[in-house]
Amino acid sequence: MLVSDIVEYGARKHPDRIALRFEDETVSYGELRDRSRRLANALLDVAAPGDRVAILSTNCTEYFDCYYGVPMAGMALTILNYRLHAEQIVALVEHSGATVLVVEKEFAELVDGIRDRIPDVRTVVVIGGSGAATSWDSFVGGASAELPSVLPTADDIAWMVYTSGTTGMPKGVMLSHRNLVSGITSSALQWALPEGTVFLFCFPLCHVGGYVTLLNHLMGSTVGILRAYDNATFLRLVEEWKVTQTGLAPTMINFLLQDPALDDHDLGTLEAIGYGSSAIPAPVLREGLERLGCDFYQGMGMTELAGNVLHFDQEAHRRAANGETGLLAAAGKPMRLANIRVVDDELADVPVGQIGEMIVRCDQVMAGYWRDPEATAAAFTDGWFHTGDLVRQDDEGFVYIVDRKKDLIISGGENVASLTVEQALYRHPGVAEAAAIGVKDDTWGEIVCAVVVLRDGATATAEDIVATCREQLGGFQVPRRVEFVETLPKNVTGKILKRDLRDRFSPAPPDRPQPLRLTPPPPHVATCGDQSGPRVPPSLTRTTEQP
Repeated sequence: MLVSDIVEYGARKHPDRIALRFEDETVSYGELRDRSRRLANALLDVAAPGDRVAILSTNCTEYFDCYYGVPMAGMALTILNYRLHAEQIVALVEHSGATVLVVEKEFAELVDGIRDRIPDVRTVVVIGGSGAATSWDSFVGGASAELPSVLPTADDIAWMVYTSGTTGMPKGVMLSHRNLVSGITSSALQWALPEGTVFLFCFPLCHVGGYVTLLNHLMGSTVGILRAYDNATFLRLVEEWKVTQTGLAPTMINFLLQDPALDDHDLGTLEAIGYGSSAIPAPVLREGLERLGCDFYQGMGMTELAGNVLHFDQEAHRRAANGETGLLAAAGKPMRLANIRVVDDELADVPVGQIGEMIVRCDQVMAGYWRDPEATAAAFTDGWFHTGDLVRQDDEGFVYIVDRKKDLIISGGENVASLTVEQALYRHPGVAEAAAIGVKDDTWGEIVCAVVVLRDGATATAEDIVATCREQLGGFQVPRRVEFVETLPKNVTGKILKRDLRDRFSPAPPDRPQPLRLTPPPPHVATCGDQSGPRVPPSLTRTTEQP
């Protein structure tokens, strides 16, 4: 099965059903198939099978034409994060060797400014553009809606998604048709997507999480998309479109629960919320279950896995809500098509309950990193992909993410899981968001640093934060440094970029092994919010910098 087969099947089964909703626009399954075919045929006039076609755009219906139409032409859709700096875009386009660049009108001027630096790009197509540039409408308007004569193979690259670069230069993850279809099929076997599902997709489509929309199309759902997330639009569309399911990052759920307008909206059609991207603090999940009145499920995956490999289903969440609160820390069980092991540094399986690295081998694991054989070789051992996640698995099969290997804090020879510290930080009533990082220290090697965003109107000192942590953590886990910030840096899915925080707050002051005593944060005005993550209402917080 090919990625493009999803829209072909949908058009045959229910051609008049709405496949997409975006603002005032609707696209049926039959229309989406024809649009995808036209794009594929238009591309074959200017490029060859095997070429890379890059896209730089916010969410729009044309993105789906590219999702399906580029792989239909035997080419690799190269997905670029539109929030990157121009220099970063140049580097990724150059690295990909893309010959075609699809760009939304608002980024056309940026592309004009870098055009002479991306010589491999022979064709630029502007969504919503006109004039001298090749507009999307003129590019696809005269193309045939017949099925292209090209027939890709399952092992051809369908999408190339660049990683977020949280540990360095972004890598181009090559996802074949086989990888994506396997990831979609595995999720289809796990998720409950009944007939008539209306799914609201709230993330940027320039992320592997967009595979969820293909999953919904495979199941015949109507998929609504937002240009960018904000609470007000989300709440309005759930009511107007009668949304039955949605997906949110834990940070987005947290902001939604803090919104005073939440109780003014009827969310009665909402049956389930899926969350992922990062672990959710147990207090946030408990409040979400209580106030939103719907089921929750969780998926855990990564770009290199073409989707999720762990699933924490609705029944398990209900068990947790009925008293088995320890389950709230689980990321889920291995999905049906995911072969997962938990191993030590010698790749020996660890006993149940002990901590090891999760490794994966299945059809949805990436084909490799583009033009990076060394990184590809380092990511695999005997066919097993190293996720870099430290986990433990209980006797029921639930997998608990202890930490990312790179986020593990080693202080005085003791391992400190940043997620454990963050769970404690969220128990302080004034904390809106928090992250725990390790910063270098001459005495301890690393010390635990808490980076905290306060709720609107809340005040707290470093001593308050530390006192809350002391009630729940061992002495070696308690933060020795507390930083108050306005926002936390995030990628497009709301995942906190801890590398950025480590860069900002390292090294730690050498003369303070004890918890830092900071004065109460001074008043601060509202900000425009963090532009590197989901567009959420700004936190009216206070900043206290290290003296």
